[in-house]
Amino acid sequence: MPDLWSRIQKLIDKGKENAIDEDAENLIRQSLPSGVRVVVRRPHSFAESESIAALVKNGQAVVVNLEDVPIEVAQRLVDYLCGATYALNGNMEKVGTSIFFFAPAGVDIHVRDLFGLNDESF
Repeated sequence: MPDLWSRIQKLIDKGKENAIDEDAENLIRQSLPSGVRVVVRRPHSFAESESIAALVKNGQAVVVNLEDVPIEVAQRLVDYLCGATYALNGNMEKVGTSIFFFAPAGVDIHVRDLFGLNDESF
């Protein structure tokens, strides 16, 4: 996962030149409406699912890292957040073994293309 986080950091860090290649930069410009923030959450219980869904409802994209959550709780969290995101006409992508990207309506990001991932990675 360190490679994924370094790529996410490069996408977020706009102050550095050549942080991302030109294709990824164009994809971000086309996909992200102005003012969209990406928030990273690392929940420890199902009780945090409502606050994460509220972020998506308020127009923020959220990366959810479930590595420290028991599998049963992680499954419930993903189910809840997928349902909430679907109800809000948003999008969800799995970007790692236990990492998911939830985006609000109007944010159309193809994470596999953006990060240079392929289906065999998962």
